[in-house]
Amino acid sequence: MATSRTLPKRPQFEIDPAGKPTSVRLETAAYIQLLVGANITDPDLWPPGMEEGAKALARIRQIEAECIAQHGEFDWEKLPPDVQDEYDALCALLDRLQDEGESVVLRDLIRKDGGKD
Repeated sequence: MATSRTLPKRPQFEIDPAGKPTSVRLETAAYIQLLVGANITDPDLWPPGMEEGAKALARIRQIEAECIAQHGEFDWEKLPPDVQDEYDALCALLDRLQDEGESVVLRDLIRKDGGKD
């Protein structure tokens, strides 16, 4: 789950006659990226139908905090196997909520990359 990604599309700003921004319009995926990056776990601030993202994010941060408290740092490999699975599933959920529907066929990616590591 990346939190340092750039926004997928440039925000659209509404400008008043004095040239000051009055509002901004974001794609839903970009808004969710901002929520995740800011650790916003209030479901009322998540888009309708995506409130489970707030709960998932809160649980992810709880797992990370518990690991840090126990081991001094977050290390996924130090989590019990069932917690690793839970963490991965929660991260996958957040990734799906941020998905813009773009996909790359592996064959095209290899061709573009020249098959190099």
